[in-house]
Amino acid sequence: AATATWMAPHAKYVAVYERPFWREQGLSGSARSQSGPLGEIHDASMPGGSAALFGFLAVPARTRQRLDDETLLAHCRAQLVRLFGPQAAGPRADAIKDWSQDVLTATAADLDAGGEHGHAPAAAPATGPWQGRLTAIASEWSPRFPGYLAGAVEAAALGVQAWQEGQQRPAIL
Repeated sequence: AATATWMAPHAKYVAVYERPFWREQGLSGSARSQSGPLGEIHDASMPGGSAALFGFLAVPARTRQRLDDETLLAHCRAQLVRLFGPQAAGPRADAIKDWSQDVLTATAADLDAGGEHGHAPAAAPATGPWQGRLTAIASEWSPRFPGYLAGAVEAAALGVQAWQEGQQRPAIL
C-alpha cells in the first residue's frame, strides 16, 4: 500500500465524434503539446466505427484533485479546438479516467509520483519455497518494456523459455 505504481498517477481523456473530421483536414490526430492539459494526443478511431481522439493528461495528479471534472473536460476540449479546429468543440461524448482517484489502483505515494516506468522486479524468486517453481509472466516483469504490450510479449517468451529449459514452472499472474 505504500508503493507507488507506474500507471496510477496518470489520467486519460477521450472525445468521441460522429466522424474523424481532422482527417478531412489532412491531420493525423496525433500531437504532442507543452501547453496542455493534454501532453500526448492520438487518433483512437475504430475502423468503420466511432471517431475518437484520446490523450494523456500532463497535469500532475495532485493538481487534478483540485479541479472538478467539468473544468478539466472544458480545458481538454479547448486544447483539441486549438489543435484540430472548431469541430473539436462538440464531441458526442467525452470522459476522463483518472487512475490516481481509483482506490483500487493508486496509493498515496502515487499522488506525487511522476509516472515514470519503474525497474522490473525479478520474474522468479531467488530464494525461498517458490525458488525454481514460479515465474511471473506479465508486462510488469519485462526487463526491457515493463508496463507495455511489448513487455507482456517479452515476459511471456522469457517465462516459456525458462519452463522449456526446466528452470521454472511458470504461473500466469
